[in-house]
Amino acid sequence: MGFIKIEKVALRGLSGCVPSYVEENKDMPFYVNAEEAEQLISVTGISRRHVAPNDITACDLCLKAAETLIEKLNWDKESIDLLAFATQCPDYVNHPNSFLVHDKLRLSENTICIDYYHGCPAWIVSLSSVLMMMQNGMINRAILLDGDTISKIQDKLNREERPLFGDAGIATALEYDENAKPIYFNIGTKSEDGKALIKEDGGFRNPYSLETLKFELDKRAGLIPPEQVTNKMDSMDVFSFAITKVPKALKKLCSEFEINIDDIDNLYLHQANKLILENIAKRMKVDMNKVPISLYEYGNTTSASIPLTIISKNSGNSNVSEKVLACGFGTGLAWGAVYFEIENIVCPQIELL
Repeated sequence: MGFIKIEKVALRGLSGCVPSYVEENKDMPFYVNAEEAEQLISVTGISRRHVAPNDITACDLCLKAAETLIEKLNWDKESIDLLAFATQCPDYVNHPNSFLVHDKLRLSENTICIDYYHGCPAWIVSLSSVLMMMQNGMINRAILLDGDTISKIQDKLNREERPLFGDAGIATALEYDENAKPIYFNIGTKSEDGKALIKEDGGFRNPYSLETLKFELDKRAGLIPPEQVTNKMDSMDVFSFAITKVPKALKKLCSEFEINIDDIDNLYLHQANKLILENIAKRMKVDMNKVPISLYEYGNTTSASIPLTIISKNSGNSNVSEKVLACGFGTGLAWGAVYFEIENIVCPQIELL
């Protein structure tokens, strides 16, 4: 079973950073009129997205978030025992992002650096991994970074994908605490359906040739007609997975650890689109007032979307305390569900870079 119980580790703070450049979905070049754009915005709930220019990466966004969080917590950098980075968009092929941030933050050479490669459930999945390493008290403080600049690899003419995805970076501060309340996870993978989101070219299985690389670069630049692009996201398979598997995963988590869904303050879901969120909430019998939404402003920011939503709801509040049920889902196809209680965490305003 994919159930995990973590004790004696507390979440101390969350910080987020997004690119300052904004794309308005009403201005996308492939809509023939304003009504068509408004229909897309109405169905997805996504009006605009923060999109990284060529010179800003997920590493840059997460670094800014980490610097802010460490300053707000007044943590001595020498006290940070572990730095983890979860992303699908590393700066380099053979040099992990955690090493880059470790250097720029000037952390101790005794700081453990770990990188995770995962999709939309990455924040929850990597959080469970970091917490497992911390719960015996050998690691006292950790920073978990999570972010993507997924817009950089999107087809500029793809009417289904480009209006959905935005970019963001997140920093999460964690600390060993004998009195911390337990954190519960349910994590799983339905890999036989994973091709619904797979991009097959460019890795070591199918390396780029001169022809396929040119096609990929032209696609990202918006030079390839949509009908010539075959490796598109299977939207219906992803939708079906989300509205069936996610409620089951959340209900199993609550059943296993005797969590009363009625007692939660908020259900934070991966910000895929408004229709998916509404369907999951309905199947969970959770009022939409308890399902915070940030996708109107930020779109689908992949694995950063849950912590970004927590921050956007609570930023500037000096006394952030709530019972949280959350679930990330997507690439894999996989999911990660979690329950935790936060109290008096640091949660600064989302920054622009």
